[in-house]
Formats: sequence, C-alpha cells, structure tokens
Amino acid sequence: MTRSSRAVRLSLLATLAGVPVLATACGRAATDPGRPGVPVVGSWRYVAQQTSPAPADLQGTLAVGEQSGARIAGALDVVETDARGLQRRLGGAMAGRTADSTTLDFDVAIGAGVRRHVGRVRGDSLTGSWIEQPVAGGAPVASGSFRAARQR
Repeated sequence: MTRSSRAVRLSLLATLAGVPVLATACGRAATDPGRPGVPVVGSWRYVAQQTSPAPADLQGTLAVGEQSGARIAGALDVVETDARGLQRRLGGAMAGRTADSTTLDFDVAIGAGVRRHVGRVRGDSLTGSWIEQPVAGGAPVASGSFRAARQR
C-alpha cells in the first residue's frame, strides 16, 4: 500500500469513526426515530468505485423504501465488475439514518461484511464514501466512494 493510499484510508476511517458521535450525542432513547432529515425515500441509481483492496466498479439500485423520523431502510442491489471484467451480483438490506438535513449514514449487509456509507444529499444527488468491515468485527477489508442519482 502506498503512503498516499494509506493516508486516504486513514482519513476515511477518521471521518467515518466520528459519525456515530453525531447519532449518540443527542441522548435519544433507542426507540426514538429522531428528527426527520433530508427526504430520501425512492429509487436511486447507485454507482461506486472500490479502491481497496483491488479496483472494482459497482452499478445498480439503492432503494430506500422507508423513512421514519431520521431512520431509513431499504435495499441495495448492484453488479460488481473487477479489473479483469469478472462480474458478481451483490446486494443486501440497508438501514441507517439521516444525521442532519443533508447527511446520510447507512449500512448495507453484504455477505460476511457490512458496508458503511456516509454521504451528502444535494438536490437529487448523493455522494460519499464507504468502508467494509467483517460482520464479526476487525479491520476494514474494502473501501471506496459512491454516488447516486434519484430516479424519477
């Protein structure tokens, strides 16, 4: 791993590590859905780039089917294409929250991992970064960036 890619990974980890503080700092009960953030229910065209451990492109749909207060839930369905052109379908349940009027923080369960996404909504666009960790915990196994456009 190069020094610059290590610095980017550490920066991403530091950014993502600070977001749970936002969610818990308000002192809400676990059953409180929180204040509504940006409205995100609907279908989004999802495109992501995996930068670590190996390059890959992902394309598909992020479907946000439920939003209650700050809580959001839905599903992600994508096709991943690696550098050799090999494809595999990935997908899973999505759950998270709107951290404020523009920020989303959500997890997608994919196989033995959880991909945590943190992004900002501007109009009908969503952009951000993601990092994957094993469900059992431990060091991140993959990371990258994503963007999504609301489908009408």
